[in-house]
Amino acid sequence: MIDTHAARQRPMGRSAHVGVLGLLLFATTGVACGLQAHPGAPVGTGGSGGLSDGAGGRSSSSGGQASSNGGDQSGGSAGQSAGGMGGESSGGSGGRTTGNGGQAGGSAGGGPSTGGLTTSSGGSATGAGGTVGSGGSAVGAGGAGSSGSGGASGAGITINGKFVPKEKAVVIIHFGHSNMRGQASTPTSLRSYFYDTVDGLWSYKGSFALAKEPTAPEGTLTLAGPGMAMLHSARAAVASTSDVQFISVGYGQGSVTTVDYQKAGTYYPIFMGWAGRLKGNVTFGAIVIMLGITDGEHLAASLVPAFPDRVAQIVSDIRADLGEPNLPVLFCDYEQGATGSLAPTGTVGQLMMPLIRSLPGKISNLKLVPTDNIEMADDHHFDMQGHKDWGARVISLMQSNNWFPWK
Repeated sequence: MIDTHAARQRPMGRSAHVGVLGLLLFATTGVACGLQAHPGAPVGTGGSGGLSDGAGGRSSSSGGQASSNGGDQSGGSAGQSAGGMGGESSGGSGGRTTGNGGQAGGSAGGGPSTGGLTTSSGGSATGAGGTVGSGGSAVGAGGAGSSGSGGASGAGITINGKFVPKEKAVVIIHFGHSNMRGQASTPTSLRSYFYDTVDGLWSYKGSFALAKEPTAPEGTLTLAGPGMAMLHSARAAVASTSDVQFISVGYGQGSVTTVDYQKAGTYYPIFMGWAGRLKGNVTFGAIVIMLGITDGEHLAASLVPAFPDRVAQIVSDIRADLGEPNLPVLFCDYEQGATGSLAPTGTVGQLMMPLIRSLPGKISNLKLVPTDNIEMADDHHFDMQGHKDWGARVISLMQSNNWFPWK
């Protein structure tokens, strides 16, 4: 059993992580996919138009904005470009539509290669009143994304050669410390639950692959975390005949804190780089976070009290970057099964529990996911049964708060 906290050491320096993370990003393989509005939609290419302000707001003319020599998080000759017939424009009466072409991944890197990322002229439309009308995708007061009154938006993604409408491509973004990365290898009777692939459950890290643990990998570690449990639980919550596809965008790193996950930190650009490529073509269902115990264990005492503010800022940045101001957040309560110096009655527990439990009053649409009676692998990591139970609690909370509209 590996315990990343056994030595109680801080994570590697930034430069060391860059090497590891670079390998992670370049080595990620899976089912090649295109992201498009409908089968056969043209793929935009970078050209000479640049970025200009038009009468309707902001528009990328023929060619749009190109990021050469590597794109976002992965290398390639073309990188990422906004192009095609119109790129991104502010349309109509205050609305926002993505033109025929949208955003395309270059041929040798940047975004997904097969088909790039495009949104048809239907795109995502915002009516004059500011709410999403027919054809759009809305985040209601309850939080979870759901299609507008007109149903399908016309946008979507292609996974394994099959087009999936935006409303049926549901992404769970999950990140955190080593418990999110996963430390579980027992009980062995649950290995198939975590390691066997199931059609309709996907992992996205620049390309799609059928999901299996680790869904939030750190380096070459292959231990199990909560990602598959959340995906399985989401699948169990819809009809057996449902064609909704559930997608994990996950990242975990041992011993890291909210400082490391800030937008200007090391890890935010990684998982949000992946999520950003899907923006406008999927429905973001929730943000799931496992952080807290490491702030109390690894940060200087002077930094700990600002934990709730850092979490609030991270959530605010994610919502703003995705254009989802009400996206639900499921945050792991302090690990009630932790023992020794990390027990709830210990120094770290007494310090962090009040801060963690202040979050629902500070951040809208945030619920704490209970950790009572969760089976443990060691003094603070969940075992497979613990992750299975905790993942089920995440989806149950989404359902009870009307954040899970999929059938």
